[in-house]
Amino acid sequence: MTLRRSFRPLRPDLDRFLFAAVEDEIDGIRLSMISALSRLGLDPWQEAGRLSSLARREAVEQLARLIAEIPGIFRPAGEAREIADRLVGLLPKHDDSRAATPQIQTNPRYSRPQILRPSQFWLACFVLAAAVLVSGIIHGGFMFGFEVP
Repeated sequence: MTLRRSFRPLRPDLDRFLFAAVEDEIDGIRLSMISALSRLGLDPWQEAGRLSSLARREAVEQLARLIAEIPGIFRPAGEAREIADRLVGLLPKHDDSRAATPQIQTNPRYSRPQILRPSQFWLACFVLAAAVLVSGIIHGGFMFGFEVP
């Protein structure tokens, strides 16, 4: 019995790579390649397909760069390269005769919150104070918890 098209995996030849463990996270849960690529804001199947079309050496270098950029996990470049070498071996094919393709630019989905600059902070305070003042004028003045007879 075959699955209907909507229930079939996108690229079953990439499953070994995508569901392979990158490493254990701090809480002991294994981080899969599919989760790591998702954290970087990349489509896992598209990126795995792109890497599988590269020469092995180029695929290892580009994947090592991506692994080093995974948010929340620090690893030296040499360690990232070793992990990438192991994972690239799980890709369906490596065409060593192809020319190098352009490198992908990552756009992390999760980023650290940025601290406001002092000028932005004071601008926000001014806008808030102006909004309170306008609201008070529109609604008939300010009440400070007591009534005027």
